[in-house]
Amino acid sequence: MRVTNQMITNNSLRHMQTSTRKLDNLTEQLTSGQQIQRASEDPVVAVRALKLRNTVNQLYQYKEKNIKDADSWIELTENSITNVSNYMEYMVGYCNQGATDSFNNDDRNAIAETIRAYKDMIYSEGNTTYAGRYIFSGYKTSTAMTFTATEAPRYSYQITEELDHSNIEVKKATVNSVDPADLDQYLNGSKTYGTAAYPEQQEFYRLRLAYDNLTEGKAPTITYKDSNGVDMNVAVTTTMNGTQSADYYKNIGADEVRYIPETGEVVFGENIYTQMQNSDSIKVTYDKDSFDTSDLRPEHYFNCVQTTKATGEQTVYEVTDEDQQIEYEVNFNQKIRVNTLGRDLMSPNVGRDIDDLANKVEEVAKAEKRLSELKGLLSNPKYSNDKAAIEQINYMITDADNEIKLKNAEMRELFNQHITVFEGYQTDVTTLQSDSGARAKKLEMIETRVSDQYVNFTDLLSTNEEVDYEDAAIRYASANTVYSAALQVTSRIIQQTLLDYL
Repeated sequence: MRVTNQMITNNSLRHMQTSTRKLDNLTEQLTSGQQIQRASEDPVVAVRALKLRNTVNQLYQYKEKNIKDADSWIELTENSITNVSNYMEYMVGYCNQGATDSFNNDDRNAIAETIRAYKDMIYSEGNTTYAGRYIFSGYKTSTAMTFTATEAPRYSYQITEELDHSNIEVKKATVNSVDPADLDQYLNGSKTYGTAAYPEQQEFYRLRLAYDNLTEGKAPTITYKDSNGVDMNVAVTTTMNGTQSADYYKNIGADEVRYIPETGEVVFGENIYTQMQNSDSIKVTYDKDSFDTSDLRPEHYFNCVQTTKATGEQTVYEVTDEDQQIEYEVNFNQKIRVNTLGRDLMSPNVGRDIDDLANKVEEVAKAEKRLSELKGLLSNPKYSNDKAAIEQINYMITDADNEIKLKNAEMRELFNQHITVFEGYQTDVTTLQSDSGARAKKLEMIETRVSDQYVNFTDLLSTNEEVDYEDAAIRYASANTVYSAALQVTSRIIQQTLLDYL
């Protein structure tokens, strides 16, 4: 084959261009740190880079965002559960103290206030928030567990509470208290002392509802299923009001159903108890139109109808057995639950049990105060020289002292019963604490795994995309040498002309 000067020139220029492109490519690698600048340079590297970048970005989201958010949520939950557990432990201590009646008269009112303070502290834990969301409210993350000061007056509720025969309690109450204010009426004959037994302990049956201070003048609807599963109605025969407080538990008839809105109780006699004692389904629908900021919101616990007082607008809430799990995706195809439901942590019964104890302590304190007043009347100049008055006061002192003994016995028995009750609550809280702790431990292991995956995939991404500078520098030096040599050779070839052959 005949080789011409033009062929040599063209070949030299072509090879020099190849050397230039290779040198330019290596220059871009060294200056950018990336193996390729365009997908067309190496499609395999480009496709692998896209997949690795997507994986690294997802792992970063899990590691720096999702896991950290989940961990914060679980940590807040654990702290609140621990606090509630501690409060339950304190209540067990008070129950032990009250069961031995170690309270004295000066301590009783303070003890009652302290016990009620624990109720507020327990329920306030339900309003813990994370990033503006209430962590114990299930899917209702914008709604607190208790009412706020602005919300409490705005709403009224019709609440349907589902109970069973285990919620029927046998209770004792001491009635016919001795009142020093009645002394003058006894002395002037306008009232006869001893017409009723002073004092007297009576037994009755009770369904305690989740709230007190219910709507007066509106009796609840009570139904239960009998042994054949047939719905039966229980008619309220007596609705009490606040002015009848001294007679709430007095002389309850065997067929009587007494509704006490102030205390949130339905009390009844033996015949009604016989009808309901084996029922596994008792429903009580009642109304409440005033709430305190420490009251739990009914929609978290019961089927209810909320009415906005200003507009009359109604909202229906239904509580199902559905477990309202809030989950975070913390790894590929792996989720973890972060929330604990407030209805599992703090039951309305907790507050009602605390109120029962505080009320009983206050009852004894009031009885002791009345006894002290009666003893003081003995030295009152108005009565000290009146034989009939002194005799009447001594009768009343004897009965008042007996009343204190009865109420003290009731108080000790109630505190003794509630040792087990609050230990049960504490056990339930401890179970939730263990569950939350197990999820925290699981999240910790997932975090370690995700961190390792993030490091591994970041290394793979770096290996796939980034330049090995030592290797690239060597190749660059070699390519530069070749390029320089090509320049020298090509320059000598191109400068020859036809005159060189003449």
